[in-house]
Amino acid sequence: MINCFKTKDFMNKKLCLYTILMLTSIAFVPLAESQAQDFDEEFLESLPDDVREDLLKKNSKKEELEEDRYRRPSSYIEKEDYRKQIIDLKRQLDKLENDLEESDKENLAERFGMKVFSLMQTTFMPFNEPNFDGNYKLDFGDVLEIQLVGQKSQTFLTPIKRDGSINIPDIGKVILAGLSLDNASNVITKKYENSFMGVDVFTTLVSIRDIQIIVSGNVSNPGPYTLNGNSTLFHALAVSGGPSETGSFRQIELVRDNEIIETADLYDTFIHGKSTFSTRLRSGDLIFVRPVINLVSISGAVKRPGTYELKEDENLSSAILFANGINNRADLSEISLIRLQDGLISKIAVNNPTKFETILSNDKDKIIVRSFPYRAVEIKGAVKNPGKYLVNEGAGILDLVSIAGGYTKNAYPFGGVLENLQTKKINEMAGEKLYESFIDELSRMSSNPAGAPDMTFLTEIISEIKNTKPSGRVSAEFDLEILEAEPSKDILLQEGDNITIPEFLDHIYVFGEVNTEGTIRFKEGANVQYYLDKKGGLSPYSNKKNIYVLHPNGETSLVKRNRNIFMKRKAEIELYPGSIIFIPRETVKIPFSVAAQAYASILGNIGVSLASVSVLKD
Repeated sequence: MINCFKTKDFMNKKLCLYTILMLTSIAFVPLAESQAQDFDEEFLESLPDDVREDLLKKNSKKEELEEDRYRRPSSYIEKEDYRKQIIDLKRQLDKLENDLEESDKENLAERFGMKVFSLMQTTFMPFNEPNFDGNYKLDFGDVLEIQLVGQKSQTFLTPIKRDGSINIPDIGKVILAGLSLDNASNVITKKYENSFMGVDVFTTLVSIRDIQIIVSGNVSNPGPYTLNGNSTLFHALAVSGGPSETGSFRQIELVRDNEIIETADLYDTFIHGKSTFSTRLRSGDLIFVRPVINLVSISGAVKRPGTYELKEDENLSSAILFANGINNRADLSEISLIRLQDGLISKIAVNNPTKFETILSNDKDKIIVRSFPYRAVEIKGAVKNPGKYLVNEGAGILDLVSIAGGYTKNAYPFGGVLENLQTKKINEMAGEKLYESFIDELSRMSSNPAGAPDMTFLTEIISEIKNTKPSGRVSAEFDLEILEAEPSKDILLQEGDNITIPEFLDHIYVFGEVNTEGTIRFKEGANVQYYLDKKGGLSPYSNKKNIYVLHPNGETSLVKRNRNIFMKRKAEIELYPGSIIFIPRETVKIPFSVAAQAYASILGNIGVSLASVSVLKD
């Protein structure tokens, strides 16, 4: 089985994938171009539900295309068909390339903090309605509610005027601007105590003033904004979208009356958990976001990979600190600093993280902390300690079986199955194209149901393909003695690989066009004909010339017959415990090469299922 993912070179992977796509496009081309048509109701009712639905959808799309196609010259139609095929192939290739890139690339260093403000913009957070506290400084536009309880009972609202005062009935003018809410409440209470006896006074802020500020510099949405008087620098950043890609998270200035009264470092909040935004904004304030100076990315075996902003006087150890330090999978002897300086890229090996304390940061520095090349794999079935394991890069089947304690006494290594995730993706794509080719053939044949040679067979195999889940089986050797003697036969394990070792299978499985399907106890030296005879011989509908044998190790043999005599001697078609004999139905008008691919796909997955029987039964 081809496995493009066993090569480490990306361009070789790409070339391999392109080759597979071209081959599958040739092998699985529609058997005949079918025209949009109305189907016989009886014929449709005979189809499985899922196949009928797919057939009708495809026909509906053809009708839409035909209406458009017939408006154009025939030469254009041919070109358009070819163009669509090329586009379809390219789309599939691009998808596979993207999958490869996702599996091969390291953790990409996303700039830390950029998502914070974008998320705030979509959550409708009420930035203009923060909680009031006693330290809130009163000013023009705020509205107080004063409630009197006792000998004099009264409740009234009073706004703070432009001169900073309020007018209190029976008291007169009181200056409150610049006072905190708590201090203002005390002033009002004392005023009433001096004028009235037995009166309790309660002062509440019921409406807060609006302020106009400007956010400028390297910010996502610079401009003037209206906030309330309890807002801070952080609220201003939130409503303006936060620093832009070129903006600093650590050099943000609050300018008032042409003086910088506060410089904010968002890392104090985001990384260190400090609340540093205590200064309330006033009308006329300017928030200025300076440009970022040094962006340093750190990837690999750190707890929080990303791109971090460092100040000019900060060394690279700060980047490791911001990344929450190095994790326990880090290979400290494999730390690299990639630096762009004077137009040249240099790679500096750092065998101890403490050395970063002596290296000042440069813009575009990249720190790569390599992990020990562990790979997560799983082994189950007839091994002493089945389960999921981490193995080193370069570990093979022999290593994993050893880690798992070796085989049990009833293990059947010859029937072992290795499933690879990337191989599964390719098989899924091939299965989809195969299914589409059969739907096309079904559509063509259904135009003349009376002349169709074997519609029942066709619908059955289409349904089987539809419901067969492709495996990622890779042919592999599981005999430990052979692997020890010939290390070249050991397969290097990849991330996500899954190995199943079945228990000994003392049967031969016979399926397809025989008089009686089922199992037969294995007999040493018996040939295919022996097992066919045990099952009552071939049915009248069988393809007598082509019989498949799927061996427990995943390999498939095609047994050809001529004049009821096997062309290959029985010694050449050796059967093993657990082998599958499959007799397909005779196909008259379906190319055998296409049908063979369907059989191979279905049989391969039957083999995987049988290998898992011993695992599932427990």
